[in-house]
Parts: sequence; C-alpha cells; structure tokens
Amino acid sequence: ATAFEESTKIGDFKLADAYCNLGRVLLKLEQFEESIAALEQAIKLEPEQYWYYRVLGRVWSEKGELAEAIKNYQIASQKQISKTHPHVVLKTKGEQHLSAPNFIIIGQAKCGTSSLYNYLTQHPQILPALKKEIAFWNVKSNFDKGLDWYLAHFPTITSEESLITGEATPFYLDSKSIAKHIGQIFPNIKFIILLRNPIDVVISDYYMRVRLSRESSSLKKAILSGLDNPIHTSNTDLSHFHDNRYLRRGRYIEFISQWMDVFPKQQFLILRSEDFFVDPANTVNQVFKFLEVEPYQLQAYPNKNKGSYPPISQSTRQTLSDYFRPFNQQLEEYLDRKFNWDF
Repeated sequence: ATAFEESTKIGDFKLADAYCNLGRVLLKLEQFEESIAALEQAIKLEPEQYWYYRVLGRVWSEKGELAEAIKNYQIASQKQISKTHPHVVLKTKGEQHLSAPNFIIIGQAKCGTSSLYNYLTQHPQILPALKKEIAFWNVKSNFDKGLDWYLAHFPTITSEESLITGEATPFYLDSKSIAKHIGQIFPNIKFIILLRNPIDVVISDYYMRVRLSRESSSLKKAILSGLDNPIHTSNTDLSHFHDNRYLRRGRYIEFISQWMDVFPKQQFLILRSEDFFVDPANTVNQVFKFLEVEPYQLQAYPNKNKGSYPPISQSTRQTLSDYFRPFNQQLEEYLDRKFNWDF
C-alpha cells in the first residue's frame, strides 16, 4: 500500500473507533436505533474488527432483538478467532449453528483466573469465548435471554474438529443453584477452580472494592468487626461469625461441596493459586492434560490484573488465620489434599 493508502486506513480505523464509542454511549442512553446506526458505520469502515460486532450484539440484546444479537455475536466470534487462531478454519453448518462450552473456570475471584484463561486460550486447540466472563448463569438479566444467547458467545465448533472452548466467570462458584442449572444442560462439562489463601483473597477483594469506590469502610470495620469473640480451631461451623461477603468468599468448603453434590469429583480440576503464581507453565500444562489437549509451551506467562495493596498487621492476619483455619481443614479433609495456608 502507498503511504497515502496506509494513512487512510489508519484514519478510517480511528474514525471507526469513534463511531463505536458513540454507539456505546448511545446504548447507555437507551437510544438503540441511533446506537445501531453508529455501530453499522463503524463496521462499514472497519469490517474485520470483531469488537464492533460484539458491541452491536449487545445493543440488539438490550433492545430485545435476540435473533439479531445472536447473529452479530456469531460474526464477532468468527472474526475474533481469525485473529487469535488464524490457523483455524471453522466449518460451520450455518449461521444458527451453536456450540456448547467444554469447560468453565468457575472460581475463585482474586485467584488468577484472568491470567489462567489468557494462557489457556493461546493453545492452538482452545478457542476463546467472545469475552472471558460471560456472566450468564449468575446474572438474571443475562440468564433471561436464554441458552442460545449464551451459546452464541462461543465459536462454532463442529464435532469433527479437535477444538474446544470455554469461559471463565469466577463468581459461578458461589451458588449451588448455578451448579444445578448447568448440570441439567451440560452434565459432562469440566470445571477448573483456582484457590488462593483465603486471607489474601479477602484483603485483595477489599482493596479492589476500595479502588472502585464500592467500599468506604476501613478494613477493620469491613472485615474484622464481629470477630472479637474467641474463635476455636475445632472443626465446628463458624459461619455465624460476622457472615459478610469478604469472609464468606474464603469459606471454600461450603461452595465446593455444594458443586460436588451435583457433579462427580473427576469433572473438577482444583489448583492452588500459589503454585500457579510460582510456576505457571507447569500449572497450565496440568490444565491442558485435564482438558485432553496436547501439551503446549507459551513464549511468556505475563500476570494479568496483578494488584498491590498495603501490608496488613500481623495481628489482623492472625485473626483471619484463626477464622479460616477450621474451614481450610474441612476442605483438606474433603478433598484429601493439603493446601498449607496456616498463615
């Protein structure tokens, strides 16, 4: 291409982005027709940009036109795969062919799920969903759109292709009702769970919410109030102690046992986040083996969404350690493995 042609392409791309951003603003204002017009203009300028079709699918979803939404999500998925996995030529059976996920990373938040999903979808046989967190099973407004809407977020893989796909919404783990819903539809699906020392999860979750202006209380008030009573280290149920969102999320045994009431243990791969952070290549290859794809070595393993926060006092950490110890012990007994999260 000539220098003029190249500058025109760059200019078109920036203009297309501007139309897309306009479409997103108009969507927030619920001006659906105007939003659709802006996004169609963006697509006209840059027809291979999958992101525009994805946003357009969202507009049609909010407008209640689910058939149009599904069509645009499928186009977006096809174009995304052509960029992420250019060696793959999907043999679709038509626009309405939908594929189910082969796996879901269901937990836990603040444990490295974004990095893990990013690594997995670089494998030549593992195709990404349109977005990492589809949040279908845990968000009523999405669930009400129906199963086809959910499936449209995955690339259209036919049975003769040695390819798999999946998503990662870590908040799925929090609910047994989600397990039951998935079990009714996908009884053989595989699940991946990352678990990190619950003390670190609690602190990370707190500071993330502070950054997002969703938490205004001090750490002590938000997390530690209600833990002044002596906490014994026996395997008794301590859930009556200050049952707030922070502490509840670290009681892994409650969630995992509920999911394993619905699915057999062999359909789960449970990983320790600390091992993943230290040696991501080894952990990722464990997942590849679990998913029954070929071993694969990435060129790099960058840590996505790595957060930082002030150190907590030793007394605060000890208090949290005392609280979580019985739950950690129950988890180790239930899974017959050690996590070594004493402090």
